[in-house]
Amino acid sequence: MTGLDPKTDQILQICCFITDAQLNLLDTTGFESVVHVSQSALDSMSQWCIDTHGRTGLTARVQSSTVSPETAATELLAYIKRYIPTARTAMLAGNSVHADRAFLACGPYAAVLEWLHYRIVDVSTIKEVVRRWGGESVLVGVPEKRLVHLAREDILESIEEMKYYKETFFQ
Repeated sequence: MTGLDPKTDQILQICCFITDAQLNLLDTTGFESVVHVSQSALDSMSQWCIDTHGRTGLTARVQSSTVSPETAATELLAYIKRYIPTARTAMLAGNSVHADRAFLACGPYAAVLEWLHYRIVDVSTIKEVVRRWGGESVLVGVPEKRLVHLAREDILESIEEMKYYKETFFQ
């Protein structure tokens, strides 16, 4: 994203992996798209975004992309429907996923959000609950984040983190 405000910022990269209830990937390739945005949108990013997206190569990929937000949204929804053919059963999940949900509520992505269940699974919330009720010591086994800040890597790390919580606290 060009920032954290869904009213003024834009999605740069979308990635989606679908799992079963046991967090097994249904498709190891997943869906990924880099969305073209205007140079003025890139120029208005915060310094953190400029530095991070420049370092990861995302800015260059956005500049060379020909994918519109409409195309990305249509392709993402088709991908989800391929694995989840019934509306309002798939849940959006990930770390701080409330922010992703806010962006999906905007523009062409709203159709994707309409297809998803109204409930979300926020891995960050689970981490906070575990930390507050169990203490820092219970988090020693949590898979370490690489802090790549690219959608694919971040999502796969979130799935691994959720697997840790499932196996450690919910068996």
